[in-house]
Amino acid sequence: MSIIIPVAETVAVSELKTDGQNPNKMSKDQLERLKTSIKKWGFIVPIITNKDLSIADGEQRYSAAKALGMTEVSVIRLPVEDVDRRLLRQVLNKLKGEHQKDLDLAEYERIIEAGKEDDLKYLLMLSDDKLTDAMGKEEKGVNFDESFEVVIECEDEIHQEAVYNKLIGEGYKCRVLSL
Repeated sequence: MSIIIPVAETVAVSELKTDGQNPNKMSKDQLERLKTSIKKWGFIVPIITNKDLSIADGEQRYSAAKALGMTEVSVIRLPVEDVDRRLLRQVLNKLKGEHQKDLDLAEYERIIEAGKEDDLKYLLMLSDDKLTDAMGKEEKGVNFDESFEVVIECEDEIHQEAVYNKLIGEGYKCRVLSL
């Protein structure tokens, strides 16, 4: 099986299009930090578009490039229709993995030891307290792992079992609660 490796091209920022429906939003502070990272390291991650230059991934980078006055950016233009652009947007926004706290901690320590603590705090929007908490220097009370859950109300046990089986079959981690 051969896997396509698309080549990036340089495209005028003015040619790119957004649909105003990107569910991934950035605060003004986050956008400022993205602009800072682009100024520091360059425009290193291409914007992904469909064949018509409608953005699938990289709308925040596009906004930062415009705000920085860039006239051209790196783009990977895929020969796909709009529906696949939207599907790709969902996949790239959501399939990012999860950070392991111990590896993050080790990475933070290396960055701080190298004298880049201020950059770390600014770019990741970490106050002194947040960084201290993230580094685990001050344990306060009981710590709980953050989790996100959805509760689905069912009509009866039969409906509950059907919903449970459907979600398990789709790969979701589920548990049954009866209140």
